[in-house]
Amino acid sequence: MILELARLFVVAMVALTVVRLVVAVYARSVERERLEKAWDAGGIPGTREAFVRAGMEAYRKSLRRKLLWLVYILPMAVVLGTAYVANTQ
Repeated sequence: MILELARLFVVAMVALTVVRLVVAVYARSVERERLEKAWDAGGIPGTREAFVRAGMEAYRKSLRRKLLWLVYILPMAVVLGTAYVANTQ
């Protein structure tokens, strides 16, 4: 039983890691595009690359980026909650 749970955990973590990486790359791409469009709209001093670089640095420290860790936390909480409810009834 323990071996099966360990295998399930490893497979789930690998799958969730792939999902998190894909979501992180997509979110970063969307943020970069948003910054580029903001600079293209005009009224922002400096070069486009400097503006995008500063914006991406701010994104790196943002709460939105940190919320990507919920990709691990939420599915594991659902599985553990389901297992708890199933075993207590």
